[in-house]
Amino acid sequence: MVDNSEIIFDSTKMKNIGGPKKKALPRYYFPLIIGIIIAEAVILGFVLFDIFPLTHDFVVHSYSQHASYVEASDVTQISVTITRWFFFLLTAGVLIPTTLIIIMEVTRRVIIARKGKASAWDDEYSWLDKLDRTPKTPADAKTRVEGDYIRRFDTHQRIQHFALMVSFIVLAITGFLRGFPDWPTFQWFTSIFGGTEVLRLIHDIAAFVMIADGIYHLGYIAYGYFVKHKSPVAMFPSWKDLKDIIHTFLWILGMHRHEPQYDRFQYGQKIDYWAIFWGMPVMVITGIIMMFPSVFGQMDGQWFAVVAAAHRDEAVLAVGFILIVHMYYGHLQKSAFPFNTVIFTGRMLKSKYKEWFGREYAQITGEKDRE
Repeated sequence: MVDNSEIIFDSTKMKNIGGPKKKALPRYYFPLIIGIIIAEAVILGFVLFDIFPLTHDFVVHSYSQHASYVEASDVTQISVTITRWFFFLLTAGVLIPTTLIIIMEVTRRVIIARKGKASAWDDEYSWLDKLDRTPKTPADAKTRVEGDYIRRFDTHQRIQHFALMVSFIVLAITGFLRGFPDWPTFQWFTSIFGGTEVLRLIHDIAAFVMIADGIYHLGYIAYGYFVKHKSPVAMFPSWKDLKDIIHTFLWILGMHRHEPQYDRFQYGQKIDYWAIFWGMPVMVITGIIMMFPSVFGQMDGQWFAVVAAAHRDEAVLAVGFILIVHMYYGHLQKSAFPFNTVIFTGRMLKSKYKEWFGREYAQITGEKDRE
């Protein structure tokens, strides 16, 4: 939506003049983003090749705590093969399409930057409104406006995100060093951490921090629901998300003039959030089994191999999703560039909020755009 409140019509020239100026992106923005996406796509290709079941045998390394429970024949069992194929297809099925969508979106933004918004057939897609309904005004709308800012996250939410971010980064680095020891410079990076045993200890500590953070988050939701009687409905999937997905693709293809107007959370943010409820149980269950193999000693060796394969390949999916999807939509797209600080400060400038979550902005402030 375009704010026309400051546009003046010049009758002598028969055109609008004096529109509000928008802050231009730096000239290096698109080359930088395109370079990052290409680099990520190349790395994704190498990683997918590495976990492709037909190109590399699965190996349980001797330094793994569960290694003594696995025989050489166990890693070739059909159960291990099925597990590897499942996670490879899941990883490829998630990351390849999302990477292509990001490339298409960036391409669309380049076209807009060069030629401006082209005419589109917005009225032909009015049927999309049938998938939507006017949301209720947030109960805390007035209290969230703080001068030029709108409060988006409270202290607990920011602490949870920080703990998740730090533990995830540590787990990703130490996990990849342990899971892919044949990659170049593995020994050098491992030596920085003090060797394999120290690497394992750091990895395990970070895992327990993430588990504690997950429990903290569930407790936070439960407290809000049962004590404060606040339901996190804003994060639940809705028909509006389907509308926004279709709308986004129409915009990418040049068939819609504007991007969707979002409520409190975009559909991508919801996918990002709910994916944790798949990834974390897989990582926690498999990680605990590998961390304490003696407790699960009754398991057959092939099932330890299944667990190890699932743990490693799910980690690849999680890291790939964060580096490609989360980083782009959270920090690198034009409305967030060069860095989105809202999860650390809890507040967002009104101008940014209006651009990111235009529909909720109108609810909170009472301001409405005119097309």
